[in-house]
Amino acid sequence: MTASYVIAVTLALVIAAIFAPVIWNGVPSGGDDDPSVAVVTLRGGTTDANVNAVKQDLREAQTNESIEAVVLRVDSPGGPVDSSEELYLAVNRTASEMPVVAYVEGTAASGGYYGIVPADEIVVKPSSNVGSIGVIVQAPLSLIEQVEQQGETFVRSGPDKAQVSKDGLREDIEVLQRSFVGTVMRHRGEQLTVSREEVANGNTYLGAQATENGFADRIGDSELAIERAAALSDDIEGDGYDVSYLGSGGAEFNVIVVPAGAETVQGANNVTYLVHPDDSETTFREPVKYYAVWGIPAEDNNATVIRND
Repeated sequence: MTASYVIAVTLALVIAAIFAPVIWNGVPSGGDDDPSVAVVTLRGGTTDANVNAVKQDLREAQTNESIEAVVLRVDSPGGPVDSSEELYLAVNRTASEMPVVAYVEGTAASGGYYGIVPADEIVVKPSSNVGSIGVIVQAPLSLIEQVEQQGETFVRSGPDKAQVSKDGLREDIEVLQRSFVGTVMRHRGEQLTVSREEVANGNTYLGAQATENGFADRIGDSELAIERAAALSDDIEGDGYDVSYLGSGGAEFNVIVVPAGAETVQGANNVTYLVHPDDSETTFREPVKYYAVWGIPAEDNNATVIRND
């Protein structure tokens, strides 16, 4: 009987140790009647998986009657333009319903910064990196330099069906760049001390400089961000609030692998075009991909890799 009792107690303690953090993670730490500030975390690239997780957490914050403000804790170098736009739209929708304060844990660059610009305030650490307003396009070389050969290989319903040219790519990416810069100016224009042209240059700033030029609002830590979110809420008085942490925060890093021989073309408005050679197989896939990403090229196994972690 004694042995069974010890085993049962030990098992109960193990189960409690495993599940207690999960239960605590989603439940406010104070009284049930107190309003709460929700902390939503994005760590890693603005990939579909990471952004969808953040969107789900933000929806939970919006539908939970006890949550009156959100802190968006971010460490992201950006990623594909389409999913970065999804992040921006989700944050913008949340900010229209309750105060949102962004806390840059490490990096909020390119698509990562684009996603947080609707926040009421942006809190950074001195070592945080923010900015890198710009877009990169990746496209198979065959789509651009072998258009005539493709025209003979495939029968098309129209002359422009599945046709890609450098001029067309430049036009498209410059439209995306103008939209990116315009969004930053619309949300941060009153705080920015730099011109639109300087914003479009794609520079990245450390925290102290970002607070000086208006890319961020103040230096602080996550506790300050939580305090600021609570202070901005009309439904929270003083310290009478709980803090709840939603979701796992994501960890999927976005890696762009560019084969050796890739061509980099510098365009107008500080836009960089990346055109890489294609293989010989005849398959159909997305012809171009646009990225709002901050990364460092590195040679590895005869391929150029831009790693967003």
